[in-house]
Amino acid sequence: MTPRLSLGARLAVLFAAVVAVASSALGFYLYHSFAGQLEWRDDVQLLGKLRQLRQQLADAATPELLLTRPQYLRDTMSGESNALIEVRAPDGEVLLTINPRREALPAPAPLAENEEPTPTALVRWRTRDGSPAAAVAGVARLGQPDGRPVVITVARAYPDREALLAAYRWRIGLAATAAALLAALLSTWVVWRALAPLRRLSREAGDITVNRLSTRLVDRDAPPEIARLIAALNTMLARLEDGFARLSQFAADLAHEFRTPVGNLLGQSQVMLARPRPEAEYQALLESNIEELERLARMIDNMLFLARADHAGQALDRQPLSIAAELTRQAEYFEGVAEERGLTLLAQGDGTLWADPALLRRALGNLVANAVRHATPGSTIRLAAAHDGNAWNLMVENDGAPLPEDVLARLFDRFYRADTARSDSARSNGLGLAIVRSIMALHGGQAQVAQAGSRLRFTLTFPDAPGPAA
Repeated sequence: MTPRLSLGARLAVLFAAVVAVASSALGFYLYHSFAGQLEWRDDVQLLGKLRQLRQQLADAATPELLLTRPQYLRDTMSGESNALIEVRAPDGEVLLTINPRREALPAPAPLAENEEPTPTALVRWRTRDGSPAAAVAGVARLGQPDGRPVVITVARAYPDREALLAAYRWRIGLAATAAALLAALLSTWVVWRALAPLRRLSREAGDITVNRLSTRLVDRDAPPEIARLIAALNTMLARLEDGFARLSQFAADLAHEFRTPVGNLLGQSQVMLARPRPEAEYQALLESNIEELERLARMIDNMLFLARADHAGQALDRQPLSIAAELTRQAEYFEGVAEERGLTLLAQGDGTLWADPALLRRALGNLVANAVRHATPGSTIRLAAAHDGNAWNLMVENDGAPLPEDVLARLFDRFYRADTARSDSARSNGLGLAIVRSIMALHGGQAQVAQAGSRLRFTLTFPDAPGPAA
């Protein structure tokens, strides 16, 4: 597996690369600016030499000097060995040539006698050794005012400029490299200092174990970005702690729920097999075992439903349903059980609701069954519907013994019963209201409970428009 660079190393490398690129770009700009300035200076000097030669050739003594002292014009070029001068007659006769480098001069178009030389008149080329060179030509007169015209070609090679620029390029390269290395060192130190809160956070997070989920990360001296990360991690730890506590409680409740029927099955069977029994007793044992097994089957079925709902594996078949028909269906289904306890079922409200028919009936059935089980005898259980502008609220209300607030907050938890003695465990496994909450989550709605005095109200909220499951 290829080793990965740490965050600090990545930042240091990136910072050094940025500095190197910036230094190189700055050096490139300075180099070309400097080279342009040198070239401009040399061009101005070369054009000035053409003007100076024109003036000297106009002197009356100049024609004789060309024959007796040809080095006189070289002195005009400040004695530079890289200076090249050629004077020709209009018919091509070479009157004077100073070319110690023996370079092949170009033939620029000569400027008119009174035409001022400009940089556009320059011709540039490379000498035999690769040095840059420039030349300019112009018409002049030997002796004024009626001297004969001649063509002056003035040129110069610039090997010194090329060497100077080469040295300058080398220095720029060294400076950019040194800047990148210095930036890498400084950025490593800066990043190491800046990541100190992150290293401390890593150590603190590494100390958190399953048995220490209550520990929270400390955000002292942390920059705002890491402080927000710490706050998010602390929130996540709180959710994990709560979820782990619920999972532990769920595991304990699940073990308790399965232990009761399994214990009944084992105990009754062992007692029955301790000695020979009449056939009727064996038959009674089988019937009792079947009841316990049916209870286990219902519990397993409910657990499988909750598992599918938790993992969004429950497919929804949303349909437009008549609220009045669904409420009436539930009231008629539980009518016989309600009459045994002297209860009255009242269904009110109508409208069209988008929901899965089977899941809606299961949720309503669980709420009504819960109300029938716990309602005060002789009271009325009310099934109602109301629209709040955005969603349908289906309500199941019943009178009963008031419940403490902490009990109300846990009514939808799995295996939770308000009856701590579990006296009703044979008929209830504490999963009915948990299934109701899961069904509402699948529909993108919610299940709520509220209490006003002895009146308990469960509310199922279904969104108006059909949409994907939550």
